[in-house]
Amino acid sequence: MQATLLKGLNEGQQRAVLSDNKTILCLAGAGSGKTTVLTRRIAHLFNNRVGTSNMLALTFTRLAGKEMKERVISLVGDAEGKKLFCNTFHAFAVHVLKDWGHLIGIDKNFTIYDQEDRTSILEVIIKELGDRVKLKKVVEAYEENDVSNHEITMVINEYVYRLRQNNAIDLDKLIEKINFLWAEHPESLNHYKRLYSHVFVDEFQDSNDEQMIMIRSLAPANLFAVGDDFQAIYGWRGAKVEYILEFPGMYPGCEVVKLEDNYRSTREIIAAANNLISYNLTQSEKTLIAHKDGPQITVSTTGDERAEYESIARKIKDLRSSGTTYKNVAVLSRTNMQLTRMQSQLERDGIPNVALGRNDIMRNQDIRSIIAWLQVISNQKDGNALRRALDYPEPFLSEGEKKKLKLEAARQEKTELVMLKELDFRRSAKFFGIGSLIFEKQSLGMNVSDLILYTAEILGVLQDYEGKGLQNRLHAIQDGIEYIKAWEDSKASLGEDNGLLAFLKWLKFRDIQEKLVEEKDAVKLMTMHGAKGLEFEVVFIVGLVEETFPSKRGDLEEERRLAYVGVTRAKEQLFLSHAHAKQQWNGSPAPAIPSRFLDEIKEKV
Repeated sequence: MQATLLKGLNEGQQRAVLSDNKTILCLAGAGSGKTTVLTRRIAHLFNNRVGTSNMLALTFTRLAGKEMKERVISLVGDAEGKKLFCNTFHAFAVHVLKDWGHLIGIDKNFTIYDQEDRTSILEVIIKELGDRVKLKKVVEAYEENDVSNHEITMVINEYVYRLRQNNAIDLDKLIEKINFLWAEHPESLNHYKRLYSHVFVDEFQDSNDEQMIMIRSLAPANLFAVGDDFQAIYGWRGAKVEYILEFPGMYPGCEVVKLEDNYRSTREIIAAANNLISYNLTQSEKTLIAHKDGPQITVSTTGDERAEYESIARKIKDLRSSGTTYKNVAVLSRTNMQLTRMQSQLERDGIPNVALGRNDIMRNQDIRSIIAWLQVISNQKDGNALRRALDYPEPFLSEGEKKKLKLEAARQEKTELVMLKELDFRRSAKFFGIGSLIFEKQSLGMNVSDLILYTAEILGVLQDYEGKGLQNRLHAIQDGIEYIKAWEDSKASLGEDNGLLAFLKWLKFRDIQEKLVEEKDAVKLMTMHGAKGLEFEVVFIVGLVEETFPSKRGDLEEERRLAYVGVTRAKEQLFLSHAHAKQQWNGSPAPAIPSRFLDEIKEKV
């Protein structure tokens, strides 16, 4: 069994898998096989009498967690592999709050509010309090826990009150809630300290303050952290590359294992990546080593952005003609605006494409409104979901009734759903009748995808769209149901909960990357941030001009790490492009200077 686990591993990988050191930092360069190392170490420990239920693997994305758990299952068997908790920090936080949240006033059927929910609620509060503060300032103060401005603090306090009232938690404060829970109720922390003897943290370079507090609080007897400071690209949202760089100081006696052999990209691509990242000053000492040859990197220059995008579309068609499938091609950009323009060009040329974060079926208004009904069923305190459900598929209340409902609920300190029953408006009986039917099906164990379909049917949505010939809307609902069915099947294969509560929480912190790994033969369009963790046969990086990439608003070293991430997504071919003129926000052209990254890359290429 040991020989099987070590098969195909290089010396560094074997050391990481077999080490007896209790604390290990694995500095894993791009394409160096870190997932293989992580999963085989888990299997090695399992073979040495560490139960998978006593291991906690925390990942940066659900996609990474899914891949890791599937590999562990193949190594240790279905029954034991499914016992491993291998998912994101946010998923773990949800898991903890379901069991222990009652200690801090959170029912297990709590709702998660994402940034869009937060914005919607804050806008209402700001208006109610007289429009004396700007939304942007409130959001910044909330994210930074800044209470220096009295009027802004009033808005934030009201938002926090409404979260409690709705049995809801802000997505960005999930991990903070866990740290608060563990600090206030040590018995909840001690439960997990006893349970998890071994903790694994993937993408450690992306750890922020709250995540580090969580890890330090758990204080596992055995900690395996893996990451690459060269790929630390989330400083703008609180991640601190210092945590991985200073790890040996935080954990004296830890073992540092470097994985520098790259098995993904060609020597030409790795030479470019190594040279580029060498210009950063704050980083560990690592040099990627490639093991295969490939074509030279292509750098293209055009007069303007339109010509740049046209040129890329032509090259993609040429690649297709020579046998490269569309799904093996990715176009990466620094900004979403560049993606929009690139997508328009591909569509003009009839090239199938899919853009990360765009055309997300779960953002469809019908799907979101149907889900609001399910949110009300699962968390009857959620006034936000109730208000959406009361408006779908048509308003159940008049504007006057809505105002009365809200005022009476506040005056009597009751939830809006309870108040709705007591006020007994003209159409409220119909609303509760439909809700009762959905609740009955859910309580009998109907799965989520079937529940969505059933809800659409009893609301009359499907019949209405069929009668009006709105096939596009019908297809959108069907696509949403198929997407949810795929999620259900995936969770079942991993031995994880795929019920309604799990689904509603997953919706708020799912990986938008999951949409891009479908087998549809289409060019993938995404920002550099969205590409992290993925790989493609052919990669185009567009818009390499100063003040765009590197961004004039970004930290230069982090911008360079972002370019490094983009370069190392390519397995066989890399195309870099820039134009002499770029389009400004108002549509007018402006002179553009080639990005310094091009000179840094080309120096040795």
